[in-house]
Amino acid sequence: MSTSRRSFLKGATLASVPFLFSGCVAPAAPTVKGPNDKINMAFIGLGIQARGLLGSFLGQDVHVLAICDVDTTRRMDAVKRVDDYYAANPDKGKVGVCKGYSDFREVLARPDIDAVCVATPDHWHAIITIAAMKAGKDVYCEKPLTYNISEAVAVIETAHRTHRILQTGAMQRSSFEFLTAAELVRNGCIGKITGVDCNFGGPSRPHVDPKNDIPMEPGLDWNMWCGGAPLVKYNDQLSPRGVHNFFPMVWRMDDLFGAGFCGDWGAHHLDIAQWGLGMDDSGPVKVTKCDPTAAEKANVEQGGRAQSGVVLEFANGVKLTHKPFSEFGTVFYGTEGTISVNRGKFEMLRGKELFSRFTKQEDGGSLEGALVKARKEFLTDSTYKTKLYKTKGGHPGDFLSSVRSRQRACSNEDVGGRAAVLCHLCNMSYVHAASFDWDPAKLRFANGTGDKKWLSREYRGGWKI
Repeated sequence: MSTSRRSFLKGATLASVPFLFSGCVAPAAPTVKGPNDKINMAFIGLGIQARGLLGSFLGQDVHVLAICDVDTTRRMDAVKRVDDYYAANPDKGKVGVCKGYSDFREVLARPDIDAVCVATPDHWHAIITIAAMKAGKDVYCEKPLTYNISEAVAVIETAHRTHRILQTGAMQRSSFEFLTAAELVRNGCIGKITGVDCNFGGPSRPHVDPKNDIPMEPGLDWNMWCGGAPLVKYNDQLSPRGVHNFFPMVWRMDDLFGAGFCGDWGAHHLDIAQWGLGMDDSGPVKVTKCDPTAAEKANVEQGGRAQSGVVLEFANGVKLTHKPFSEFGTVFYGTEGTISVNRGKFEMLRGKELFSRFTKQEDGGSLEGALVKARKEFLTDSTYKTKLYKTKGGHPGDFLSSVRSRQRACSNEDVGGRAAVLCHLCNMSYVHAASFDWDPAKLRFANGTGDKKWLSREYRGGWKI
């Protein structure tokens, strides 16, 4: 008696994962969806961020067919949400067609799924994204795109080889204030760039198991949650149960599962720095550590690590400095002025004189007014030489547009992959208290510095990239 693909996958062991997605699943030929064809989507990982993404995508011209989460409560809640939406909007889809899964491999085996949205903890991003592309799916994956640098290289290579569409959830690339800031910088409106500040929190922290055993509630596959990372003692802070609004995401600050704020807000602000510097296809050549202060050394919870001060230096001499959270996320310093930008905030100085600014309504004016003023004055016909990618319909909309057109998305694999590399270079310098040289073309350490072991990890239970 023959075994169905679904039955085979359901019974597959962890050790079989490399076999399942090492090439034996032939990717479907890229399909150009017509303007009236719905894109069939699946969602993998249904935490806080994914709930927002699900709402955004449901409002687009898609049909959500599958929900996957290792937490039963989250999974069932998301399926019900989809059904409720289609019950209220019957022109958008049918009630009862969205199915729930605990194993993403079952989702990827479905030939009717065109695209997946991956919003798991970071240590799962690359494994699922690579498997999805090999299975012929286009992927919207949350930032940072990967858990480490070797994964970033693998994701980039897989996307190039399979010709799938990949969008990283670096949503700031779809916001007008960041586009304006990057275009002003790229068009020389504040002269030659001499330096950049990126302002966000500190690095990841050493993993610590809870002192006492925490009872495992039913409905969570903890082994699957840990995946290729070590199978640590159950901690309800790492994976808060059910439909929750628990912040901060503790797993993000844990060495085993994330890259701290370097991989969180760093993935946003370092990405904008790359955009403004025109370094989307490159990166720094040198990383200089910052020694921890006496107070930082004494902080056992943070591993005695410095929390800011690492410097990334590019081949053109520009130095990017990581500084603590501040009003602006990315600040560009030029020979003729300064441009500072954050979500809903913008400031432009010419020399030391304020030219345009908006940070809050109490100051008067509007963000749009501040941006338009700068654009009208400095992005004229004679100076507006470099026009950057402008999305339409927001970040999810840009992804879906690319799925239809087969043109690359704004935060494609190269953009998202190299932004992730910057996050990990920054975090590695703090974790290992190290300075090192870097080859941005080959994405590896240079001049005998660094340790290649830092670029990857040991994967548990047969999972690998």
